[in-house]
Amino acid sequence: MSRKLHQALEKQREYYINKLLLIGVYDSLVLDGMTTTELKTEYNYFFYDVPSKKVSTIKKA
Repeated sequence: MSRKLHQALEKQREYYINKLLLIGVYDSLVLDGMTTTELKTEYNYFFYDVPSKKVSTIKKA
């Protein structure tokens, strides 16, 4: 079980590293020093983060 978990985590790590290298934001030296959680956070930021719009409030007189 431990070997399968280790392999799954390595596959997940490779996936995030390849995607982040694809967009060219980081180089491989930086990515190799990141944890899997950090890689996932950066991946979600660049691929899924939608810029938030500033909500304008309507002032009543």
